Amino acid sequence: MSRLLVTGASGFLGGNIARDLAGDYEVSGVYHHTRLVIPGVRMIGADLAEPGLARMIVGKIRPDYVIHCAAAANVDRCQSDKAWAMRLNRDMAQHVALAAAEHGARLAHISTDAVFDGGRGGYREDDPPRPINVYGQSKLAGEEAVLAAHPTALVVRTNLFGWNLANPHAGLAAWFLGKLIRSEPCAGFTDVEFSPIVVNAVGPVLLALLASNGSGVVHVGGRDCLSKYEFGRKLAQRLGLNPALIVPSSVESVGLAAPRPKRLCLDSSYVMALLGKELPSVDKGLDDLSAKLPDEFLKSAGQPNAVRVVIS
Repeated sequence: MSRLLVTGASGFLGGNIARDLAGDYEVSGVYHHTRLVIPGVRMIGADLAEPGLARMIVGKIRPDYVIHCAAAANVDRCQSDKAWAMRLNRDMAQHVALAAAEHGARLAHISTDAVFDGGRGGYREDDPPRPINVYGQSKLAGEEAVLAAHPTALVVRTNLFGWNLANPHAGLAAWFLGKLIRSEPCAGFTDVEFSPIVVNAVGPVLLALLASNGSGVVHVGGRDCLSKYEFGRKLAQRLGLNPALIVPSSVESVGLAAPRPKRLCLDSSYVMALLGKELPSVDKGLDDLSAKLPDEFLKSAGQPNAVRVVIS
């Protein structure tokens, strides 16, 4: 059985990948602050931004594949603490890439659509990145550091939706769901567009690309380009909740510390051609999510019977 090392294994993407692939690979996960218990996954606590630790762990595990998900994802904190953002999004990525290259492991490094300025959307892999905030700048610096350290690495720009294993309240889908089950109006940005892919579809795509020796920058997004307002309404409709609670709003109205790019839809046609299949639509992703509703989230919301799941 091939060995897979997942960094950020207590985070949103890393936790889902580790859980979903544990039956097909010998999975080890690295976490920093929060240790998840995932059946079939060996968990290792470490701060991979510390020089030498990535090399030590990769040398001990000797994985065939490494998926580097660990990152600083708090956009507003990145804006106010550039050193923190660069340490976690550039320097840590470089340490992991150097370790994977030294031990001959295939590497997928997770980046973001926020490396673009959001001026037009429909971004392809060869479009020049122009980040407008520190988060995007640090992630772009991470891309460059990874490819310099591990030239055959895969750099994956994406945008995700789904349930967070460590914190069922975290993320866009959970935020909308929490408001909806409490019948509270919630803002949906009509001026922010993205092409999200359901988190559980990403792991198999990454391993397929790695196994076929894919390398360089690739875009792995969903097939749809839609606003966050439209996403919220689709989520409500899929779960049998009231879409009228999603109120049209502008990202400019909420006073975020860091500027946000507005039109970030990715063109994933290159990856779909490589794989010979389409990536899932938002509707297909919401079908998958409806089968994985977080019981802990619903209980903590105090309304365990409030969501009516409509299976079509």
